[in-house]
Amino acid sequence: MSDSDEDRSIVAVLEELRLTADLDGLAVLDLGPAAAAAPLAYGLGATDEEIIELGRTLLGATPSRPSHALTADKRPVLACPWVLPPNGPGGLLLWRGPRAKAWGKADHDLAAGVAMLLRVLIGGGMGQAGIDRLTGLPNRRWMLDEADRHIERLDLDGSVGTLLLVDIDDLHGINVSLGRPWGDRVLVRMANQLRAIVRPSDLVARVGADEFAVWLDGMDHLTAAERAEALCTYALYDDAPGGRGVTFSIGTARRDHGSIEDVRTRRRRAHMTAREVKATGGGGWRVARVEPTKPRSDPS
Repeated sequence: MSDSDEDRSIVAVLEELRLTADLDGLAVLDLGPAAAAAPLAYGLGATDEEIIELGRTLLGATPSRPSHALTADKRPVLACPWVLPPNGPGGLLLWRGPRAKAWGKADHDLAAGVAMLLRVLIGGGMGQAGIDRLTGLPNRRWMLDEADRHIERLDLDGSVGTLLLVDIDDLHGINVSLGRPWGDRVLVRMANQLRAIVRPSDLVARVGADEFAVWLDGMDHLTAAERAEALCTYALYDDAPGGRGVTFSIGTARRDHGSIEDVRTRRRRAHMTAREVKATGGGGWRVARVEPTKPRSDPS
């Protein structure tokens, strides 16, 4: 994909978001050292200095989650961080006109989804990694390639990481009994929930028909277990007649410093562990068996 094609794709995504969310404007800010003098990477609408400075402040103060504030003339601004990989500070800004309606959860979910899409477009290009059309999440190929890059940095830092493989229980049964549109709705809601729990340094992708993967940087198995437990207790309900509840089977596979196991093997371990949970009734999580590590050298 050429630079011009990539730029057109990014502008098209921004324009679609502008229309969908009824925005006055939106912008992508690059807050890395190289762009300090000119942080505006992409923009639609009247992007004045006040918007940029407020966005810079919001993204710097809360780099791990969306935040919002008002400009001096009462324009609501929403800042959604982390759209410029790898590890580049920056984010997506959205704003409406003076005294417009406040931001709601639907706005936050939509902005998070667009930020994830922009991250792939800007960082890797759609020619190298695809976006799942239903959920707006990156696909398995992107996830594995990005996880490899994260692992390289973790090795340099002597840090750990953990992969969560989240398998929706009985999605096939939902599709058969209620119809595919209801199953698709479950997938979209699951994607939104996973976006809400990840930090800027984490990765989330749809890696199978009913599977999602989350890579957690610097998170040991105990903290990852808490995250998996929280996901299992999350009440994801379909609003079809009867209000059918949806459960998840989760496999976790930690990555210790010095591991010789690649991320693809780790994904398979987590996948098999999630399937084991599903085979016993689902609605839970389990830690995969310990991975191999580099053999210690003989001191003699």
